[in-house]
Amino acid sequence: MMFNVLKTYHPMIGIPVLEWHQAIFPPDPSPKPKIMHACAAMLCAGPWGILSGKPNRTAVSASGGVMLSQGTDIGPLIPHFNLIPFLPPNALLPIIILTSGSKSHFGARKNVAAQGPVAFAVAVKVNFNLNCAGPAMPPLPSGLVITFNTHTTGATVGDVIAGALHMGVDLLVQFGLNRLFAAPGVAGFFERMTARLLDPIVKRLTGFVVLELAVRSLTGSNWLGVAADALLLSILPAKVTGIFLLGSPVGYSPSYTPVGGLPGGPLDRAQGAGAQAIDDFLGTGNVEQHPSGPTPAPTSGPGR
Repeated sequence: MMFNVLKTYHPMIGIPVLEWHQAIFPPDPSPKPKIMHACAAMLCAGPWGILSGKPNRTAVSASGGVMLSQGTDIGPLIPHFNLIPFLPPNALLPIIILTSGSKSHFGARKNVAAQGPVAFAVAVKVNFNLNCAGPAMPPLPSGLVITFNTHTTGATVGDVIAGALHMGVDLLVQFGLNRLFAAPGVAGFFERMTARLLDPIVKRLTGFVVLELAVRSLTGSNWLGVAADALLLSILPAKVTGIFLLGSPVGYSPSYTPVGGLPGGPLDRAQGAGAQAIDDFLGTGNVEQHPSGPTPAPTSGPGR
């Protein structure tokens, strides 16, 4: 069967009912764990995919654009906004946008480009990207990638199962990391470790205290200071440390981290071995399941 190849110019549109993120809505400083958001971006055009995308820019690609390889990720900087009416913008949007990710897991192992197996749309013309999520929800395949090109590739049953395997492992690992670094004990540890550094640097040296006093005089509450403490002293340090210490399967991750999103890490090698084992078991590693031409008649051999 033939599937559309993913290109740099294809749009990813998040399914709103599956896009849930943590939020803080001023003047209420308390974090809300599950708030519906919308998001959209191009796969590897503009600022997206610069850090963790896998475009094959030196390869000839039909129907324009640059074809992508399996595992391409368009994070960070994916625009998000909350869909709750009559509420102010989510104060955590800077963190969500800076740590966002949307990863394509399906690749044709019989068509390998410089960056790896060519990425394809698993639903022929539509792909389901694994999108980032907050600590209360696992990442879900909620990113609809709409393809409208004529460049196609054949893929096997093993390719589809292998892509689902990659997605399932990334989903579980990312959700575990989200829960770990959002746990009260862990968040409290980072709050204590960073309070002495970020509080004087970010607040006092940038004039934040003056702004905080102005807001308090106008509103009669200290919601700005409380929200800043949650954002700067707990959520942001834990998130940044998690990315640069352990890595992140979805979104940008340094290549040296044990679960880095770039090729060559332990997680990548384990997923590759699992995918190869599936191909070997099904016997579909180098053969199209649905050839475009007629199947040749069997020939007679010895003893027939």
